[in-house]
Amino acid sequence: MKSRLLRWLVCPQCFGDLALFVAQSERCSLSADDYDTLEKVVSVGNSDEVEVEITCGALSCRQCTVYYPIYEGIPRMLTYSSDVAEVHAKTNSAWLKKYLADYRLPSANPPPGEEDVLRNFSTEWIGYKWTGDGYWNVSTENALRCKRYELGLGKHSLRSKLVLEVGIGIGGTADMLSQSERCEIVGVDLGYAVDQARHYFGKNPLLHIVQASVFSPPFRSNTFDIVYSHGVLHHTYSTSSAFRSIARLAKEMDGMLYVWLYSHEHEQVTPLRRILMSIEGLVRPVLSRLPKVGQTAALLPTLPFYILYQNLHVRRKYGEEHTAKYGWNEALHAARDRLTPPFAHRHTYEEVAKWFESEKYKHLEMLRDEQPPDSVPDTYRQNVGIRGFRRESNA
Repeated sequence: MKSRLLRWLVCPQCFGDLALFVAQSERCSLSADDYDTLEKVVSVGNSDEVEVEITCGALSCRQCTVYYPIYEGIPRMLTYSSDVAEVHAKTNSAWLKKYLADYRLPSANPPPGEEDVLRNFSTEWIGYKWTGDGYWNVSTENALRCKRYELGLGKHSLRSKLVLEVGIGIGGTADMLSQSERCEIVGVDLGYAVDQARHYFGKNPLLHIVQASVFSPPFRSNTFDIVYSHGVLHHTYSTSSAFRSIARLAKEMDGMLYVWLYSHEHEQVTPLRRILMSIEGLVRPVLSRLPKVGQTAALLPTLPFYILYQNLHVRRKYGEEHTAKYGWNEALHAARDRLTPPFAHRHTYEEVAKWFESEKYKHLEMLRDEQPPDSVPDTYRQNVGIRGFRRESNA
């Protein structure tokens, strides 16, 4: 974590200011281009703010008398007990006793089902091996093209903007966007995929990584130029509540919010898909409760089908240069994502549009009304993708 991130962080429980305590840090080097980009997003106070990486420490809230660990360079902002917070407390007990003796770890109740969501998505992403050849079912190059299409970058530039990605996963998209569009991105995720993100992309000075819940995002309201979330909110107990939680984070003057969610309509497009969805509805509640070994054993028989479908159908349809080649690693990741989340809600464009409007977002842009590049999979438009724009609250 760089101390620059503290500008936008608040206590996720009371939204009060946080104090930073540093136990260990290291100095990093920035290129002139990276420094210039950061300066254009928000003026750099001093070089230490962007050149010093805090690898261990804590963020404390005086009002709540709690502290949030900074462990392995990542602020852990969950409002309830977690394994990584306990490890941090044990390995840094002497330091914590010296500087934060009157503070404790947060101990609120987690949102319904969130501990299972954390466990399953952590398993999914920690087991995924990033090769740089593909991201999900598309090539790395096409993944960036898809994201540009989703965010409407032909009309809405990210250059020199402050951006929040909700559900960063292992960080591939955020890393590519920040560098290609020359913007500063804060990526937040519930699970321990954040450790993979830091492992692969932690050297990117334009990218910040935070572990937190979408229901208690530790960021100031009216902060980000763009907030986006792809395929995440429907994996919570309440998609609409998760949406409202992040809607406050975009700037009130022309801030943009984009979300992409599963659609009822997409799951009914063919008789085969209707059958598969019926099977999924029966299987997921069982698989989501199994331990990792049990999930892997249950998913193994499905992997050849994922591999054949991707390599023989999808790659033929969209072109090998635009799609990823599946092996066991990619197939297992896809199967886990489809069959192990505790929640996977479906919504309609009309339903989600009402959420935007209730949060004072206007000028909605819907993916179903836009023609994508040939290499963008059909699923982007067949599901629900909407951009909305904020205006001043009294406008």
